[in-house]
Amino acid sequence: MRNTKKTARIFEQGRLVYYRQSASADYWDQHWQGSEAELLYKWAEQGIAGPQSVQSVYSKYLPKDEQIIEAGCGIGQVVIALRQQGYNIEGVDFAEQTIAEVSQRFPELPVRTGDVTQLDVPDNHYGAYISIGVIEHRQAGPEPFLKEAYRVLHPGAYALISVPYLNLLRRWKGKLGLYRDDIDNLAFYQYAYSLAELRNHLMSCGFEWVDFECYDPRKGLKDEISFMGKIFEMPWISKRLHYRLTNNKNLRHKFSHMIMAICRKPE
Repeated sequence: MRNTKKTARIFEQGRLVYYRQSASADYWDQHWQGSEAELLYKWAEQGIAGPQSVQSVYSKYLPKDEQIIEAGCGIGQVVIALRQQGYNIEGVDFAEQTIAEVSQRFPELPVRTGDVTQLDVPDNHYGAYISIGVIEHRQAGPEPFLKEAYRVLHPGAYALISVPYLNLLRRWKGKLGLYRDDIDNLAFYQYAYSLAELRNHLMSCGFEWVDFECYDPRKGLKDEISFMGKIFEMPWISKRLHYRLTNNKNLRHKFSHMIMAICRKPE
């Protein structure tokens, strides 16, 4: 059964901090169970690797003639989808039970158990690096993930790194003091990063900043405005609103739940 423990949020030192439970391997083994995985696999087997805005980033920056890693691959749906598109990609994750189940279901899929802060490959090994929803879970900061990403990429290679986004709406709520959840008996779970903070972390680890893409404005709105959940349940409104949000870059930047950094290891 999927984990349903409550999530609490507070705004401190200009950051949105989520408390739930520690994002351990056992947590992820439990989190990735259930019907959502089946839907992700259905899309992945059709070559759908994420929202169209994210797929556009993959198409622009990922090489098809070099090896790619997804660091923190979870159930492997991105690896499956991108391999369907002709990319030479492998996945690594620390959740042993999850990787064992993925390998049993897809025995030809190149996924393995490992620590993405200490990958078992030489320097300059990969031609691109993907990380989706990983680095925000370390309370002390993302540096071990980013330094290892830098090490394993060859010069000139791109890293595509997604984290929860401290978007305009979340910043506004934070400044107004609207995040007042009770965090007693809950552990640190993740940060939502601002664009500036994410860029600073990447550049301090040696990367060149290239661009960014925001995505999933639907969740961004549902998480922050309670009645938006009801609106998205109304088919005659939801379809039009979803189309407007996903196809308007300005609205995505204001309301999206996630931000993908596009950065590069210097030549």
